[in-house]
Amino acid sequence: MLAMTALIKREYIEHRGAFVFGPAILLALFLAGAIYSLVGVDIGGTLEREIPSALRFYETGFALAAAGWLVYLLIMLFFYYGDAFSADSRNNSMLFWKSMPQSDLKIFVSKVATSLTVFPTAILLALAVTGLIAYLPAISIGSVMPAFAPPDFATTAVAWGNIMLAAVVLFGIALLWYLQFLAWVGFLGTIFKRWAIPLAFLIPAIIGIFERVIAENLLVAGWFWTFITQRFELHFEGLELEGYWLSGEPWNARELIALMVTGTDWISLAGGLVVAAIFVYLASEYRRRFILT
Repeated sequence: MLAMTALIKREYIEHRGAFVFGPAILLALFLAGAIYSLVGVDIGGTLEREIPSALRFYETGFALAAAGWLVYLLIMLFFYYGDAFSADSRNNSMLFWKSMPQSDLKIFVSKVATSLTVFPTAILLALAVTGLIAYLPAISIGSVMPAFAPPDFATTAVAWGNIMLAAVVLFGIALLWYLQFLAWVGFLGTIFKRWAIPLAFLIPAIIGIFERVIAENLLVAGWFWTFITQRFELHFEGLELEGYWLSGEPWNARELIALMVTGTDWISLAGGLVVAAIFVYLASEYRRRFILT
């Protein structure tokens, strides 16, 4: 257990630029924009007809920020998996202790564990700070548009908590859903190193084209391509976020979490986790057998 903790710590130290320093820079930019909104923003009159209150404006902005941070996390993890499985070239030492080598499978499991725990936590912390910063534009609306009163702190804190709780569940389900694709990139990275990123798209595309050639119909996607595109889309059955937003009801974490949990295709998600485990195991075996220290 101590060895795994040290390996995870090593991953954090080596990749904190993308998951800590990068978000910190973005937060600084968001803060500068929020401060500017207090003194120099000019909001059009259509906002009053589209959003019923400054609190709704805050909830909308914070929810969009949650979606943006999730996209950022997935993109950074894609590049992380494309590089991390081959970056250390069989240096299986445990952090700074070169005399304590670990197995290839354990090394890769530590990378996956870091991508599912430490890195998402860092982005969720950035999202939490974003929610605090987003309160500044909500305050500025009250001064620009008389019909809007700035939301009080207590109500905003409740909204912040609801969106954060829903975001934690959303991030967790999304990470598990896309883990098979990340593991696929990692597996290719073990073999092809930096070329894994383009090959992760090129290989499925070639298979899809070949399938169409076999079917003698280049205009119709075959079973493989249809399956891949459908699996790549995270969808919650029975939950339409746009309709939820248009309803005008406050964000309710318990209701949203229930809809996400019941609307997730858990069988497909479990199958994807099995595929991810297979890719990680195959990558560790290839590294153990064919990559020299």
